[in-house]
Amino acid sequence: MDRSAYDRWFELEDRHFWRIAKRELILELVERHRPAAAPGQPLRLLDIGGACTLLTRELGRFGEITMVEHDAEMARFAAETLGLPVHHGSLPDRLPADLGGPFDVVTLIDVLEHIDDDVAAARAVLEILRPGGLAVISVPAVPLLWSEHDVSVHHRRRYMAGTLRPVLLAAGFAVERLTYHTSLLFPAVLAQRVWSRLRRGLEARAEYPVQAPPAVINQAFYAVMNLERRLLRRVDMPIGSSLVAICRRAA
Repeated sequence: MDRSAYDRWFELEDRHFWRIAKRELILELVERHRPAAAPGQPLRLLDIGGACTLLTRELGRFGEITMVEHDAEMARFAAETLGLPVHHGSLPDRLPADLGGPFDVVTLIDVLEHIDDDVAAARAVLEILRPGGLAVISVPAVPLLWSEHDVSVHHRRRYMAGTLRPVLLAAGFAVERLTYHTSLLFPAVLAQRVWSRLRRGLEARAEYPVQAPPAVINQAFYAVMNLERRLLRRVDMPIGSSLVAICRRAA
């Protein structure tokens, strides 16, 4: 990922409606689905690839949190900024030897789409989970939404439910839930991405092409995302710009 994307992403983490709503959703899913810790032991959590987000720090409310980041510079940045243990490594075959484990919970948020062999990467996550452990995995969805944003952050692909589920099953996961996200705003996202492709093409821009919208719009879109999070407690969404999977390593 370009350094400009990291810088902008971290800057927007507590300002952009989508980043805030996505983080709240992941935290809620972990809270609802996390396994019980071993007697007398804290829950052990691992976040892979979250160096430019606030998610890792907030996951610490559930237990002991560790981070893995493939970019050495961003790993140092996260260790200094977030005050968390950060290991330099990457999926599928370069996880650090001193990482420890097994973990009770692993979060893999918008990572698989960057990796050529996504099955091998998902399998590596499975192998560091304890039996009965939880993996919360999200990826960008709907290839039709492919735009300069995907190019700028070096995505390999966008998924559909029918292409992500086979990856997770092939890796050995039990998939408990798979739902789209950013669904109520999907028409707006689709229109923006199509317009961007028509206007600029698919070349990556010099800087990460995401900015926080004006405050009134940002607040309105956050309210819509907050409504969607409440709906997701009851139903799965049929389409959206992201996919979220709740997976388990069989006991």
